[in-house]
Amino acid sequence: MSWTLTRYIGARFVSTLGLVFLTACLVVFLGNLIELLREAGEAGGVGFARVAAIAALKAPTIALVALPFMVMLAALACYARLARSSELVVTRAAGVSAWAALAPAVLVAFATGFLSVTLFNPLAAATASRAETLEARSFDGRTGRISVSAEGLWLRQGGGAEPGGQTVVHARSANADATELRHVTLFSFNRDGDLVGRINAKNARLSPGAWLLTDALTRRLDEREATADADTLPAPETDDASALEVDGPRAPPERFDPSLEVPTELTREQILESFEKPEAISFWALPGFIRTLEDAGFSALRHRLHWQAQLASPLLFAGMCMVGASFAMRHHRQGGLGFMALGAVLAGFGFYALTDIAKALGASGAVPTLLAAWVPPSAAVLLAAALLLHLEDG
Repeated sequence: MSWTLTRYIGARFVSTLGLVFLTACLVVFLGNLIELLREAGEAGGVGFARVAAIAALKAPTIALVALPFMVMLAALACYARLARSSELVVTRAAGVSAWAALAPAVLVAFATGFLSVTLFNPLAAATASRAETLEARSFDGRTGRISVSAEGLWLRQGGGAEPGGQTVVHARSANADATELRHVTLFSFNRDGDLVGRINAKNARLSPGAWLLTDALTRRLDEREATADADTLPAPETDDASALEVDGPRAPPERFDPSLEVPTELTREQILESFEKPEAISFWALPGFIRTLEDAGFSALRHRLHWQAQLASPLLFAGMCMVGASFAMRHHRQGGLGFMALGAVLAGFGFYALTDIAKALGASGAVPTLLAAWVPPSAAVLLAAALLLHLEDG
């Protein structure tokens, strides 16, 4: 096939994909905006500009998830138009096989998958993280939030030395669901964000309504000591909990308790939901975050599965392009293009159902993450190849 024909088909596919992508992003933005406006009406006090900003920041992440389906729809639309204008028939009559006619779009789809992982994914992760922060501040208030770093686990919860204050919990390590903490320090802040006390404990276990501390050493800081310790501590409003410094100047201990209860409104489910989602972490930062999670004692199955799925994205995009095009590569005079389009859409939804099942099995540990991440895109490629072979054989 000549370079001119390759460039022509590739350009048609790129323009169609761009149109589909922009339309989908607009729909996603409007959907987010309507949902957030409803929540803002219930919460009160949230301006339209803030709601629109959160909706816009959420859009890239959702668009990234739907991008393989957009590639399939773009391939379906592109090759259906080529078939309707008889350009595809002329190309096939000139001796160009279906595989060669499909190659330009597949190469563009493969490159799109590569760019989505290396460029678009970090952008979407940054916007998703910012949207999560803005949404928490606007609708949820400053409730439990987890940060995992090389120094251990940091957890922020409501409640402190007085109403309106809050407590920041630091632990060197924890169990898989963060309900049992080891080598724990609790920093107590008042409503003005001033450090007023801290508790050091050997262990902490989450029970309904309270942290149960073992070998707890309670320190009450006066104004001078609180200022000295607070010099190394950020205000509790900060999102960078890892900036808290445990080894600052220490006040004399006031009381030692073999066991102590510290009230909390957190539950196991809230703690697990507070972990940063894999989608909110850049592709380049994900391996380091996985190591940090595992070093802290947490399960990183979801994050490993997401990492492998990102690596498989180019293959996935190529497979979805082949599925969409294989349903459209027939002359419009043969009829049935509407049914073929319906078949392509159903195949796309079937693929997403298979992907969800595979992800659920991989996240639970029932199947290896490599298998869960790579089987769906491989199945898409094999399905498309079977359809193209049938098309070539007539």
